[in-house]
Amino acid sequence: MPANTRAALCSAVEAGKDADPQTAALYEVLTSLEDSVGKPAGELAKPFILAPLRPMVGTPGDTPPSRFRFSPDDLSKIWGWLARELAKDTVERAKKCRKPEKDPVWFEFRREAGQALKTAIQAADRVPKDMTALTKRFGPDAKGMLADAATLLSCSQEIAEAMVDIPERIEELDEELVYTLKDNYERLSTESPEAALWTLLLTIGRLDYPWQIFRAVAKIGNREDDLVVSKTDMAAVGDAVLADTGYFAAKLKQPPQTLEEAKAAFDLFDRFVAHSTGMTKEFGIRKAGRWGQVLFSLRAEASSNVEKTLNKVPLSLDTGLPEPRRGRSGRIIPAQLPPEQAIDRAEGLLYFLSNCRAHATAAAIASTQKRIADAAEKRLQEAGAMLVDLIADSEGQNRTAAQDGLEITARLLDAAGREDLADILRRRGLAAAA
Repeated sequence: MPANTRAALCSAVEAGKDADPQTAALYEVLTSLEDSVGKPAGELAKPFILAPLRPMVGTPGDTPPSRFRFSPDDLSKIWGWLARELAKDTVERAKKCRKPEKDPVWFEFRREAGQALKTAIQAADRVPKDMTALTKRFGPDAKGMLADAATLLSCSQEIAEAMVDIPERIEELDEELVYTLKDNYERLSTESPEAALWTLLLTIGRLDYPWQIFRAVAKIGNREDDLVVSKTDMAAVGDAVLADTGYFAAKLKQPPQTLEEAKAAFDLFDRFVAHSTGMTKEFGIRKAGRWGQVLFSLRAEASSNVEKTLNKVPLSLDTGLPEPRRGRSGRIIPAQLPPEQAIDRAEGLLYFLSNCRAHATAAAIASTQKRIADAAEKRLQEAGAMLVDLIADSEGQNRTAAQDGLEITARLLDAAGREDLADILRRRGLAAAA
């Protein structure tokens, strides 16, 4: 019988097994037969057992902290430690298991693996040289990272059952979902406190707007500010969102060198502002509180980083704008066409400058942004006007060079968000050449 037919038959029988003893007996026979023809898990035992860690696997430096706890290398090292030392019997039985990944038996394998990790961490914590060895093997945060892995594995069933009610992607954390999170958290707080916290941390990764998790925090803590909440275990939730905010702020240190880099940089800036303002909109973050001190420090860091980038715009125009000048006689002296790399850099910085206007007030850079944007636009317009005159007064190769310069200037006006001025400049250039 084909596998899909067997699966359909088992599902049909399973649906009626609770209502009829004979159907229940048939279900037992079918599942036993299915197990006998199924393939042993073999190398799939690793992804099956470590499945609860997957939502928190990422690349250091490329994944926001709220969604990153383990690297792929961490998982390989954890698996190797379990397979060779801590839980050899569990791993061997798992490799021989013929049950699919969704079968409850895998929760038991994960529980055994998680408990083995907990025991090993506790043992190493009592012997300094053993903890030193773990740190050397797994990195400076070895103890915390391994403890989180142990919790996610040993509490995998409780967490999975709670997360069934939470969509994989949450566009808006509405009131119904808030109360679902609250109910799950409060239930697990008694049964499995470690699992309770992870239901909130894992939900952050499913939110389109991570700061909305504070809606649940407010309901659970029965407070609208961080006075008490930031001192409880739920502080880890606020710390995770704050860590993302810091991640985006730090990424703004490097000025963009191209238009594509500028688009990525603005996306980071946009996400920083959204996190920063979203937190304070959803929850009372006291300026003198622990979260408030971190948040306002991050805002200052991001503002400083963005201002440093904006201040590079005039220098980029010095090298990337084919800016003619007038000699003493009033004659226009053409500039040498800049290298493409310099044009790319100016284009990227002008794009970033223009788009920053949307968040200038929120990021406390409004005066800087306006001053530099106004000056840049003036330079571009003046350069464009002289290039139009050069086209009208030149012939042959000189005219071609002036037309190339005009197109570069129009391209920079486009990047600066002044497509209207760029279009006018192009039409004037065509008219001058006619």
